[in-house]
Amino acid sequence: MNGADSETSKPDTSFIPLACLLGVVVLLSSVTPVVKYIFQHSTFEPIGLAYFRVVTGFILLLAITWLCDRRGLMSLATADLIRLGCVGFLGVFSYAIAAWGLMHTSVIHYAFIYGLLPSCTAMLSVLVGKDRMTGPKCAGIVLSLAGCVVAISWVTPLNAAIQFGDLFVLLFTVMMSAHIVFTSGLVKRFGVMVSNTVMFGSSSVLLFFGSLGWSESDHQEVLSPLIALLVLYVGCATAAVFMLRCRSLQSLSPATVGTYHNLIPVCTVLLGYLCLDEPIGGATVFGGVMVIAGAEMVRRPRMLSSRVLPWTKSSLSSLESSKHPT
Repeated sequence: MNGADSETSKPDTSFIPLACLLGVVVLLSSVTPVVKYIFQHSTFEPIGLAYFRVVTGFILLLAITWLCDRRGLMSLATADLIRLGCVGFLGVFSYAIAAWGLMHTSVIHYAFIYGLLPSCTAMLSVLVGKDRMTGPKCAGIVLSLAGCVVAISWVTPLNAAIQFGDLFVLLFTVMMSAHIVFTSGLVKRFGVMVSNTVMFGSSSVLLFFGSLGWSESDHQEVLSPLIALLVLYVGCATAAVFMLRCRSLQSLSPATVGTYHNLIPVCTVLLGYLCLDEPIGGATVFGGVMVIAGAEMVRRPRMLSSRVLPWTKSSLSSLESSKHPT
């Protein structure tokens, strides 16, 4: 009986978590090109699209949390809601900044700049005293930054518009890094589902009021069925990524999840090239390899520095993989 039970459980601990992780890669890789396509073929403003994205994710998260952890959600005090809302501003409300940046830059640039997330998270963690800087980690941060500069400097000569959008994408990456660093204690205290549901809910309220000023421009034309479907896809994918990642982390190690996440910028760049005709050159490939290599050095400092600095804390990959919304 026990042998049969163990055999029936093998697919759940091997194939299903891996399939969920691959789903995360596919969804996250596709969201950025889809958002860029929406901006190119509609009058959607970034804050309006961010609102629909967050509110759709909030509805799905609220429904699941209400079924799975209703008691935890109802037990939150006003101070807890305010605390979670403030942290959610960094990670969820910043989707509006990400959308604004993507509107004024390319998918390829967006992918490489957002690929700096592990390095930015490591630097902020060191600055707030939650981690220590090591030689390999410092080298990984420098390598990622250098790779990003190489990748985006020779991709396209659009200059001013690209640089303007790049700054917003970089700001979004820094805000998401701060969100990851500051949510660790809150998520452990309130739970993953409850925490993210409140973060999405509070940010959707802020985005709603922020989008009122652009409501007229958002409705200058009737959305085509394709654009409406793509907007719905972006919102559903945002919530689905969160759920699939949590499911994969139940059986797979954070290091495995972090390694598969390295496929996201690669797939995003390829989709930008295939679907949006964005250029890819030798510098793009070389810079991308540098960004991914640097991210791995940051994610796995223990493996690289155990002989030199035995007091090194564990990698930030588990924190990155499980704490931020998407």
